Amino acid sequence: MRIPSVILALSLALAACASPAPPEDNFYRLDGRMAVQRLAAPVLPGVLEVNRLDSDGVLSERALAYQDSDGTLARYRYDLWSEAPGALLQERLVEALRAANAAVTVLTPDLRVPPDWTLRGKLKRFELLPDAGKVMVRLELAVVSARDGSLVLLRTYETERRSEAAPKAAAVALAAAADEAIARFVADLGTASVPAPRR
Repeated sequence: MRIPSVILALSLALAACASPAPPEDNFYRLDGRMAVQRLAAPVLPGVLEVNRLDSDGVLSERALAYQDSDGTLARYRYDLWSEAPGALLQERLVEALRAANAAVTVLTPDLRVPPDWTLRGKLKRFELLPDAGKVMVRLELAVVSARDGSLVLLRTYETERRSEAAPKAAAVALAAAADEAIARFVADLGTASVPAPRR
């Protein structure tokens, strides 16, 4: 009768030592309808190619980023974007530019269609600031001629949104802040003067 008692005691001891299962990963996207004004006619004749936005360090990874109280950037372990933010913002820019009728054709480099115009950019801020109760997005966006490199537009867009200090709320606020920055960019592009091609 002692053997079952020993087995039971060992089982209870092992169960007590076992660590709890890690939390499940949470994934977020930038989606929903974006409010952009549709232009009566395309500003850019021909094909506009939208490249993936460049980013450095933590912002090039899929984990949601936040700024610590000492100003350093850190990342959440179990809260992730469905893709790296630079790729998500590329898709969002394509959607917005198509909806706004900004160019005759808007596409990404993977289609391998020779472009007339190229959109390049850099993601400089895309994080939660828990101590300030907000998120911040900063994008540098440029449209240039793919033929002669002439510049159509180069601007930096910074937006902030109030947010709770929680990953899910931050993801929602970051999506809204990114959409606001993109809408401002599309509006600026709509009034840009397109240079004549150089000969």
